[in-house]
Amino acid sequence: MDEHSFVQLLEHVLTPDTNIVKHATGTLRRDYYSKPESLPALLHLLRTHPNPQIRQLAAVEARSLVPKFWVARGDGPSQIPAELKLQLRESILQSTIEEANSLVKHSSARVISSMAKIDLPVGEWTDLPGFLVRAASSDRAENREVGVYILFTLIESLEEVVADKWHEFLPLFSQTINDQGSMAVRLNTLLALGKMAESLNSEKHPDGVAAFKEVLPSMVAVLKELIDAADEEKANSAFEVFQTLLIVDSTLISSHFRDLVQFFSDLASSTNVDDDFRSKAMAFLMSCLRYKKMKMQSLKLGEQLTLRALQIVTEFRDLEDSDETSPARSALGLLDYLSASLPPSQVVVPLLNVLPQYTGSRDPEYRKAAVLALGMCVEGAPDFIATQISSIFPVVLQLLSDPEARVRQAALHTVAQLADDLAEDMGKEHSRLIPALIRLLDSRDGSDAWKAACNAIDAVLVGIDKKDVGAYLPTLMPRLSEMFQRDDLKLKAAAVGGIGSTAQAAKDGFSPYFQATMGALFPYISVKDSEDELDLRGVVVDAMGNIAEAVGMQAFTPYVQPLMQSTMDALNLGHSRLRETSFMFFSTMARVYREEFTPFLPNVTQALFQSLEQTETDIDVEIGELAKDAIITSVGAVGTRKVSLGEDIQAEIQPIDIDADDEDDALWDELNAVNAVALEKEVAAEVIGEVLSNCKEGYLQYLEKTVELLALKAQHPYEGVRKASISTLWRAYATLWQVMQNKGMTKWLPGLPLKVQPSPELVRLGNVVINCTLANWSIETDRQIYCNGYLRKYCRDAFSLWARLFGRCNRNNYSRACKSACSYLEEATSVSTRRGRRRAP
Repeated sequence: MDEHSFVQLLEHVLTPDTNIVKHATGTLRRDYYSKPESLPALLHLLRTHPNPQIRQLAAVEARSLVPKFWVARGDGPSQIPAELKLQLRESILQSTIEEANSLVKHSSARVISSMAKIDLPVGEWTDLPGFLVRAASSDRAENREVGVYILFTLIESLEEVVADKWHEFLPLFSQTINDQGSMAVRLNTLLALGKMAESLNSEKHPDGVAAFKEVLPSMVAVLKELIDAADEEKANSAFEVFQTLLIVDSTLISSHFRDLVQFFSDLASSTNVDDDFRSKAMAFLMSCLRYKKMKMQSLKLGEQLTLRALQIVTEFRDLEDSDETSPARSALGLLDYLSASLPPSQVVVPLLNVLPQYTGSRDPEYRKAAVLALGMCVEGAPDFIATQISSIFPVVLQLLSDPEARVRQAALHTVAQLADDLAEDMGKEHSRLIPALIRLLDSRDGSDAWKAACNAIDAVLVGIDKKDVGAYLPTLMPRLSEMFQRDDLKLKAAAVGGIGSTAQAAKDGFSPYFQATMGALFPYISVKDSEDELDLRGVVVDAMGNIAEAVGMQAFTPYVQPLMQSTMDALNLGHSRLRETSFMFFSTMARVYREEFTPFLPNVTQALFQSLEQTETDIDVEIGELAKDAIITSVGAVGTRKVSLGEDIQAEIQPIDIDADDEDDALWDELNAVNAVALEKEVAAEVIGEVLSNCKEGYLQYLEKTVELLALKAQHPYEGVRKASISTLWRAYATLWQVMQNKGMTKWLPGLPLKVQPSPELVRLGNVVINCTLANWSIETDRQIYCNGYLRKYCRDAFSLWARLFGRCNRNNYSRACKSACSYLEEATSVSTRRGRRRAP
């Protein structure tokens, strides 16, 4: 190998000219990295080259080549001779210890761990751990830093192997975590202990877990040192270690858990440390509520955390700066988590107890904090908040008239949150609430406050009866129209949202405002020059859908064609929310026009099907291969023959059989992340259900493709897509039954044996619905999301549809269905008993 040319190419990779970099990279891959001698050459440069950038690049490239050339292939030897391996191991250890550049030192350490990952499991380089322990115990701080860091990378690479050798490392780490000569040693030890915690198990390593518990206070001390030193980069790494401790074996931190919560609570409350550290402390507390919910509840930590979070919220300054990660905004997030995770007695009750003290304070920041905190707790505990609304509402109403504009604006946010979750309760207070909101539209509080008032009106009107809304239209509509005329696009969007809700609540009472409103809104269905314009366009289309439902098909017909064209165009503008808005507009038009919406179905179904068929990650090909055994072998699923509903569909759901391989696990973990495409698929599946149930016979030509796609999406990793797919399959079954009855099939009658035989098409579709439902229902923890939502919402007699469907299923499915139904009824009864008071569904 020509070393001079090799070095020249590496130097070219570091140049700023992309063409030179591209050429050099291609040459290296083709002429050098394809040969095993390139690895020793890179390690030589890592040890000897004077330029630290070249040494760093050599380390990175060497690490990528180790798995390729260091390991033995099959029964043959490694492509690197054993004698040369011995030399390379010794040289890289020596050069890493002597390396002056910290970045190169760390990269070199990772090369060592990549070699050890191959060597140690096969009984080679067995003296490495001992060498590292000696280096970590050296009198020289530099040696200790390198030794501990390499041990960290080694544990990271060989977690299971190292876990069984805990007795060799934990005694060392209990000393190096308190190293007085080097913060780097202490931090590297903390990182190593965090990685070791991922492998320790209370059943396999009880003594190791006990030793880990002993060292935990020293780990906290290291984090505290880094915070006191305001070392953000190193402190962030330390914070990550403590986040990890929440998801490993619980016994590792069980005896110190209360102390940990207290430490992070104190840190979050301290105004003497950096805001970023305080926010990270609250992120840790939120993770405690997520992963240690029952522990938090049993320790009764909710009240203390609630009151501390409330105090932090008093630091809030700019309500509208939603991108800011401040302690006050983090505290609001913590209150949200607290109310959703812990009983009201630990969160909402303490908050309500101090509410008079805060709302009666002379300091407007305290009054603002109180009402903001109240709003953040609504979603987490709506049932309990509803029982207290009679005492809460007067306080909120009072703060809507507060002398300080910032307090009034905060109260508006809370009104919207209360109305979102307790629409009926807030709607009952309309006679006092709506006039107060209208007064705030007339105020001089400014654009942000007006937006908040429009949003509050938008939310509140949903819970007001039609007969009561009419009295407000003459005063409400001119003010919303005035807000819409202002230049601020976000204020326009908020005003349009209010107009849409006004139309939805007023129904045909909105007719006098119809023409003028449509004339004002119509120019905005085609704006697209900025993100804000696209947001506004989506809100306008959504509001027009509400208006269509209010005034009816005849009045709205002149606007349908251009609006359908606008929504179709919007699908290609690269704006996810606008795409979802377009889909929702399709469902609205289907509800308004019913069978007369049929002419639009070719384009509408094409768009919805394309959405369901989108790929979500770069690993779809591999996932498709892994999940091939899970595919429903029916109605044209992937890898099967496309069949029509006229053929024999069994829709057998096969169990997923995957090897517990790291790469396979990574693929499935990646799929489990909810992304924007998955959320869009959920909307698309729901919209299909709305369209087919309203268009009925006009939709039948698209039913085969619909069932094919939804049966496949019923196995989607994201719960929302599964729920929407199965719900729509049920709606498809109900719709097909209705169509068949309209064509002369005898109306269903209860009782067994069946008095009415369903058509073959219904039986075949029923098999698909049964299998998709039961396959999911048997493994879901929240079974209520399946079928029940559809059955309760769309069937006059919920169990009649079950009876129609399961009356024709085979004995095995019938038994499964009965067991699932009984299990669900037991769960539902238990939930109902626990809730106790809420109104009937």
